[in-house]
Amino acid sequence: MKDTVDLQSLFDKFLKDECSDEELKVFFDHIKDQPISDELNPLLEDVWEKLKKYPSLKPKHSKQLLEKIFQKDSPKKSQQRWLTPLKIAVSIAAVLVLAFFVGIQSDNQESEVKYITKTTQIGQRASYKLSDGSMVFLNAGSSISFPEIQDEKTRKVILAGEAFFEVVKNSEKPFVVESANLKTQVLGTSFNIRAYPQKDIEVTVVTGKVQVESLSTETQGNEKILLTPNEQAVYSRSQNRLSFAKVDARKSLAWHSKELLFENVDMREVLSMLEIRFDQKIILDNSGMGNCIIRKAKYEKESLETILKGLQSLLDFKYEFNGYNQWTIYGKGCQ
Repeated sequence: MKDTVDLQSLFDKFLKDECSDEELKVFFDHIKDQPISDELNPLLEDVWEKLKKYPSLKPKHSKQLLEKIFQKDSPKKSQQRWLTPLKIAVSIAAVLVLAFFVGIQSDNQESEVKYITKTTQIGQRASYKLSDGSMVFLNAGSSISFPEIQDEKTRKVILAGEAFFEVVKNSEKPFVVESANLKTQVLGTSFNIRAYPQKDIEVTVVTGKVQVESLSTETQGNEKILLTPNEQAVYSRSQNRLSFAKVDARKSLAWHSKELLFENVDMREVLSMLEIRFDQKIILDNSGMGNCIIRKAKYEKESLETILKGLQSLLDFKYEFNGYNQWTIYGKGCQ
């Protein structure tokens, strides 16, 4: 018979699934050929103690299961000390089941995803290179979050605000961007997403193909849209609706090239873009001013005041700097 030390070592290796084929044969031959003596029985009874080191399995559960196997409630102690080969087989099977259960729970604990977050303040822009080589260009007042370690099936990014993506192609691992109730999936392309809080979400494609999907259970109309260059999907937060439009992608990318391009945009949207760009608060004295349309205007490195002066040549309004980074726009407004 193998001595206790050897048997202890084999048993420990068996529990860890580290036995060689030869060691497994020795271990099972010993179980098959002999009833369990005082040497091995304590090893089996000690299994639940060993399992205590796994925090994902409650000790009382492992002990309860093994106590049933060993019939600890039996009044005859002799039954505990001489187990049949069948009882040993059942014990080992139980250990394996427990180990499998512990392994799954340990894997689940290890798979808890840790996210990295990158943020830009109002008036600030930044670019980041992801682990797969893809580039993310963040507009002002935006943030992206992505797993510290990406899984094997997808490359996932969570966006709040606006960003332009240049995605490295990987046909086996789609690139997915989640922004509020919208999911954008690509293999390798470039596109812009504008998803500021409380505003409609826009996905505009520059190159390649992009699939946009609504994650809202209340979406009306299209739930998925496939976009190609100069096409845009717009998700209306208020109406839970996903719509499609043909656009000039350059307009959506103007911020990325440090331009401000206004083309058939209402004044309310223009001022919102200016607030983000310059980290200033702009108030409309008359809400009707927000309905006025800017047909076409383009600015690059001009100051906020220079831009407001330029817009005055297109619309009838006055502006005033109130201090504390706040401006007020006065005018009759539009219907």
